[in-house]
Amino acid sequence: MSQSKKTEFVPIAIGVLMLCFLMGLVGRFAFENFPNLVSPLGSEFQWPRGTVASIYSIGAVITGLTGPIVGILFDRYGPRTVYGIGILSAGLGLIFASYATNIWQFYMTISLLVGFSASCCGNVPNAAMASRWFRAQIPLALAIIYSSMGAGTLLGLSLSQIFIENYGWRQAELLLGFCVLSLLLVILFLPWRRITAGSTELSRPQIADVKKPEIEWTMSKAIRTWPFWGLASVFFFTGNGMFSVVIQAVTYLIEVGFTPIEASVNYGLSGLLIPVGMLGAGYLALKIGLFKTAMLSYVITIVAVVCIWLLDRSDHLIPLYGFIIFFGLSMGSRGPMIGSISSLLFHGRNFGTIYGGIAVGGGFGMASGSFFSGLIFDLTGSYDAVFTYSIVCLVVGASPFILIKEIRNQSW
Repeated sequence: MSQSKKTEFVPIAIGVLMLCFLMGLVGRFAFENFPNLVSPLGSEFQWPRGTVASIYSIGAVITGLTGPIVGILFDRYGPRTVYGIGILSAGLGLIFASYATNIWQFYMTISLLVGFSASCCGNVPNAAMASRWFRAQIPLALAIIYSSMGAGTLLGLSLSQIFIENYGWRQAELLLGFCVLSLLLVILFLPWRRITAGSTELSRPQIADVKKPEIEWTMSKAIRTWPFWGLASVFFFTGNGMFSVVIQAVTYLIEVGFTPIEASVNYGLSGLLIPVGMLGAGYLALKIGLFKTAMLSYVITIVAVVCIWLLDRSDHLIPLYGFIIFFGLSMGSRGPMIGSISSLLFHGRNFGTIYGGIAVGGGFGMASGSFFSGLIFDLTGSYDAVFTYSIVCLVVGASPFILIKEIRNQSW
């Protein structure tokens, strides 16, 4: 039992965590500044909300669909190639978007290039990397890595809005693109052979209290199991619930009385709490189990949706702070839980590919959530239906933790 008490957070593993955090930040920084473009693009091109939202939605589909491809690239060519492609794709996508004049050009730049970069720098390679360095403490490790979502979202939203206010949206995208490309210098000078090798402790023969894989998992074997589809559905429905709010949040805040910069900064403030929520979720998962932590996270998210729903019905301050706090604390908190359960159920040399397949659900969830959010608003002219849709999706997203035995067993 002494092995279980030995920390896996040794200096080199912490360095790997910092690298994964930085890559995750880049992916969110490049993609999650898009809500700031909803109003400018709608005003300049006279596009309905659904059309503007479709740029983000298709990007999310690209992120999801390319998850297995990124997993295969990671398993075959390693993290240096995957991260390098991601940074290059994000930088060029943002730069080319600054010259776009037609909807298809936004699909090619933001949707395709930036969407693909979010996959290359996101959860799939980062979870696969973490699985090489952590096992018993992987819930906390993934919570740290995935908290980069908050930092990237806050930085992307705040910086892009400052650039938009001062230089216009085109110059803003151009500047953001060059910021991302500058990180290629980081990729060039890291000790990739040691980073890729993983922990020597985890490569040693397993002791009695750590289960040895009973199956040499492959994608074809994984997709024939209920846990694979259950975890993918958690990603899908939770993504619907979250991103139906994300894509509308800045514009909604403007419509209820905030200035564009106030709306962007207030929404971005929730990003400050994402690391707190993720780290708290990782700690709670080790203490009370993944199941109770997951259920608590869904309750908190639903409370956040109710708070933003109340913004146009009461005093701004209390619902606003409630939304910022609760949405920030729960945003992305299910990601480390799904990654932890996935690594326990499917760990092995093909884990990157399998987790990429599971992550497809997240991409489609982001896409359908943002698309249907815009479509529902266009059809109803009201946010009531949008927020109702979000809450229903969140309830459905929580159900696999209860209904699928293998997921439930790994969650306690």
